[in-house]
Amino acid sequence: MPNNAYSALAEIYEKVIIDSEYKKWKDYIVDLVKEYSTGNKGIDMACGSGYFTRALSKNGFDIEGVDLSVDMLNEATRLARQEHLNISFRQGDILSVKSFKKVDFITIINDGINYIPPLKLEKAFKNLYGLLNKNGVLIFDISSKYKLENVLGNNIFAEDNENLTYVWFNKLFDDCVEMDLSVFTKKGDMYQKKEESQTQYIHTVENITENLKKSGYRTVIAQNHMQKNLTNDALRVQFIAIK
Repeated sequence: MPNNAYSALAEIYEKVIIDSEYKKWKDYIVDLVKEYSTGNKGIDMACGSGYFTRALSKNGFDIEGVDLSVDMLNEATRLARQEHLNISFRQGDILSVKSFKKVDFITIINDGINYIPPLKLEKAFKNLYGLLNKNGVLIFDISSKYKLENVLGNNIFAEDNENLTYVWFNKLFDDCVEMDLSVFTKKGDMYQKKEESQTQYIHTVENITENLKKSGYRTVIAQNHMQKNLTNDALRVQFIAIK
């Protein structure tokens, strides 16, 4: 992921993104961890502003947040303190992050794996495998091939309200979608402009599953996000991989 990814979004991310569907998503993730994890200790990778990290902490899990974006980590720390939650946040990359103690579960929520190039998937999954205890579970989702090619790719999204305006341009390539985002936030009588670029890679269910199994995971489950049966037009695919 580029170093500036989510730098423009950090301050306004939860104000713009969090809605009723996110609240259902939060409950869904907590239920998955309760169902599949055999222990209490976990890492929320690519945690962003810590929305799901805080939800897991509130449900009694000993959770740490890790993200590549310093701006997002600063916001995550601020919001956790605001809610009087004792959560540790630190900078780290899915490909190389280490932990002093192994954990019972790892969550990567909302496209974190889409920022990993296809040729680096095995490296990422092997690194995460090494962080897990025996029977530990990796829980993550991807924006599907269908979504990136038919919904996000070659499309423009925008929102304009009293305090915030953003414009989001996407360009589809054979293996990825390149995203350019401009955010205008109101500061007094002026608007502050921030820009960032992101690249999300297109992954198939088959390629993800193959790389998970090559990395040592003994059980791999792929299902429609917040549902069960996987369909060809699923926008998001949920994976559960057990060590």
